[in-house]
Amino acid sequence: MPRSSGKGKNNGNTQQHESDLPRSERPTIIERGKKFAAYDKNGKLLILGYERRIVQEYAYAQTKVRLER
Repeated sequence: MPRSSGKGKNNGNTQQHESDLPRSERPTIIERGKKFAAYDKNGKLLILGYERRIVQEYAYAQTKVRLER
């Protein structure tokens, strides 16, 4: 019988969100060709760009600012 090592799975490739935003408030990131677009929960365009990381960081920051108001 195989023994389990007691260690958890290696989840190195899982994408984790660093944001403090609730799931319902997170922006939606969509890829169209080479461009990425971020939309808020109402469908309003927040940012359009070529680098996903930059688009995602900006969208999260804007959503946090709007929630604080």
